[in-house]
Amino acid sequence: MKTVNILGSIALSMLVMTSCAIHDPFDDNGEIGQILPTVDWEQNTTVKAGSYATFKAKYYTTSDKQIDHSEVWALVKREQTATAKSMLTTSLAYTKTYTLSDTVRSAQSMAKYPHSQAVWDGHEYVLNDSFPTSRTLSPLTWASPKVWEQDKFESYYPSTFASEFVDHMVEALTKDSTYYNDLRNVYINYSFPIEAFESLNAKYGVSFPTDTASDKKSDDWYTTDEVDHYYFTTLVDSVKAYHEIASQSEAPEGVSVYPVYKSSVWLFSRYSDDTGGKITTVRRQYMPYWKELISTIPFTAWIYNTSNKTYNVEYNRQYFLDPSFRVYDTDGKVGITNDNKIITLN
Repeated sequence: MKTVNILGSIALSMLVMTSCAIHDPFDDNGEIGQILPTVDWEQNTTVKAGSYATFKAKYYTTSDKQIDHSEVWALVKREQTATAKSMLTTSLAYTKTYTLSDTVRSAQSMAKYPHSQAVWDGHEYVLNDSFPTSRTLSPLTWASPKVWEQDKFESYYPSTFASEFVDHMVEALTKDSTYYNDLRNVYINYSFPIEAFESLNAKYGVSFPTDTASDKKSDDWYTTDEVDHYYFTTLVDSVKAYHEIASQSEAPEGVSVYPVYKSSVWLFSRYSDDTGGKITTVRRQYMPYWKELISTIPFTAWIYNTSNKTYNVEYNRQYFLDPSFRVYDTDGKVGITNDNKIITLN
């Protein structure tokens, strides 16, 4: 171990001061040119919350100084992780995660030990002892509940978590037809109320089906291989534009003409020369309808796992102690350990 002397060096003084925790008495007692007790210790790094954390401390000071007592100080840190995973879609595999690390209690004395408890081993004083931890700092996990508890969700998750999750799902499914199959499956498998279809039909001036049975909705959202009409493309400001025509003869001379297949009115099902097969997308003018419809799906429905009947959320909270061992001499000067290890409370 090294004898700690404050010799007036500005750099050394700054180093010692930055190691001090909140409410640390060292600022009041550490004066330039004074000698502090030399301190070292060994500690457990994992402790059950509510149990005692054991340690072995070693310390000494110069012959003209007297030790008064020692203390264990610690601040409490907390780490929280909250996740939710979409179960209503397949290709769109979305997991939203929230993490937070913070200090929930500033450094304070956990236990005090009279110098008489230490044993002189011929070189230094040795103290084998422990300090208490709080049972309230036990870790907490809430994962895959079978019954939804809104109060727990609101307690564990940020207030905007659910709305941000739903907004992401809705935007991803309706900004274009990248997740066409997922949008179709959400429409078919989620039990929308009839009133939702009736309200949107009136708002958008359409007559989309209002039958809420899954098999009927599947029949209504259809495509075939029967050619209904044709289309050709042009470039408008470097953007491909699609032009639909009733017959091939209506196409301008020299353009390539491709078939459009019979399908639901809100779909554009066509042959693509790029892929050599059929491509189906939702027609742009109808996408606001579907966006507004799936926006009515609540957060809990997006994350519900129908296979095992659970909600796909997981919340974990863990506490940690950041401790230090401190030795006080009879002049009130303090020596503080600098080889501290974080203690995980389990």
